[in-house]
Amino acid sequence: MILLVQNDAEYEVDLRAMIAAFFLGEKIKAVKPEEVATYTREMFSEFSLMITALYDEKTTSLRLEEKGRVLYTAYVYGDYTNRTRYRNKLKLAIYRLLSNYTGRTLPWGSLTGMRPTKIATSALNKGKIKEEVLEYYNYTYDTSKEKAELATEVAIKEKSVMETVDPKKDYCLYIGIPFCPTRCLYCSFAAYPINEYHAKVDEYVETLKQELQYISFLNRNRNLVAIYIGGGTPTSLSDKQLENLLSCIKDTFDLSALREYTIEAGRPDSIRREKLEVMKKFGCSRISINPQTMNAETLRVIGRAHTPADIKMAVREARKVGFHNINMDIIAGLPGETKRDMEYTLDDIAKMEPESLTVHSLAIKRSAKLNERFGEFKGEINKDMDAMLSLAAERAREAGMEPYYLYRQKNIAGNLENVGYAKKGLECIYNILIMEERLDTFAAGAGAITRLLTTENGQVTRVDRVENVKNVEEYISRIDEMLERKSAGVDSRTLL
Repeated sequence: MILLVQNDAEYEVDLRAMIAAFFLGEKIKAVKPEEVATYTREMFSEFSLMITALYDEKTTSLRLEEKGRVLYTAYVYGDYTNRTRYRNKLKLAIYRLLSNYTGRTLPWGSLTGMRPTKIATSALNKGKIKEEVLEYYNYTYDTSKEKAELATEVAIKEKSVMETVDPKKDYCLYIGIPFCPTRCLYCSFAAYPINEYHAKVDEYVETLKQELQYISFLNRNRNLVAIYIGGGTPTSLSDKQLENLLSCIKDTFDLSALREYTIEAGRPDSIRREKLEVMKKFGCSRISINPQTMNAETLRVIGRAHTPADIKMAVREARKVGFHNINMDIIAGLPGETKRDMEYTLDDIAKMEPESLTVHSLAIKRSAKLNERFGEFKGEINKDMDAMLSLAAERAREAGMEPYYLYRQKNIAGNLENVGYAKKGLECIYNILIMEERLDTFAAGAGAITRLLTTENGQVTRVDRVENVKNVEEYISRIDEMLERKSAGVDSRTLL
């Protein structure tokens, strides 16, 4: 456990994020200086490190101690109450202090947050050239040249897509199917075992149809440009249930302006030829078949009830049905895997020739089984994840794919990233629009989150989240309340 001592909690989130980037899975306890004064020697023995941040209006002192010995100190000059000007200076200072202690550098430097491309996008919109953007990443955050170039390249790609939509006229639709064959070791989504909820699925689909009809009504004068059906695992539904849902979408929405229709057929053990034919019949244009790894032993460890052979069969069946836009997800850093295992996975995937590849960095999510059992797997999680990501990027480019979207999650080892690669013209529009918060996204289903944008002079000034309850039974019984929440959110935004 690491002890974080601070006389003001203003920057606690930033400090925690930076510490967590260096110490994967380590617990952090934050206290005030006066609390530390009461600690006994035995209490101090619980902590491997003590990091102190003492702020005043002119200077902040940072200190790192190990077993009572001060090993590193740093000073940050300026008024800490001016968060806009001060935050990046503080984060850079704590990053360098931790880097000196561990002997490690992080590819993104002190840059934290979900959307590292946001910086490049803002700079490009202000007329900055690529070289100026790269220099800013390095000077402000100690970001490596490779990551700065990745963020800038993605920002340029995203910008070209975002310029083709109108925030006032267009919107996206997300539909959540919160059922899975099994729960994966690393998963934190609201997903329920399909075998335990089998009796509730028909009622869930009927309730979902009711919400979809209301969403269509709210957007009756707008253009639906992208549909994304995710989960959970949408293909956990039976052929009949899936056809019932897709038929409702076809009958309820005006699809004349639709540019993309994605369904996550994520678990190969849930994919059958009949389901693929249903999806194709109702206009689905893009599917995602997600192996995560092509190593059989790793699949067993992470709780996936399928084999590498099942993955290959699912792709073959999808091709026979006529799908020509298939994405595949993989995860770098799964327990027990090395760079060599990643190479094996990429070699197998290359033979299947997907049109896009999404590469995730393993994240230790709070509500995942992996977090509960972290002590068991800590020694098996490879620390060379960035090398795995670099290898995946190299192979993606060899396959004719370019990076088109980029995001991060909390508690990723090494403060790394998730990247989507795609062949030109086959980028997932929904992924870009939801990540950059460019359009309203109306979401239906248990745990689904609608995002409503307020814009001024073409710029997004506010994003309101309208959340559905996560529990399946409550979603069904409280559907009228879910509809009212959406109506209230739309009305509130209209009055601004």
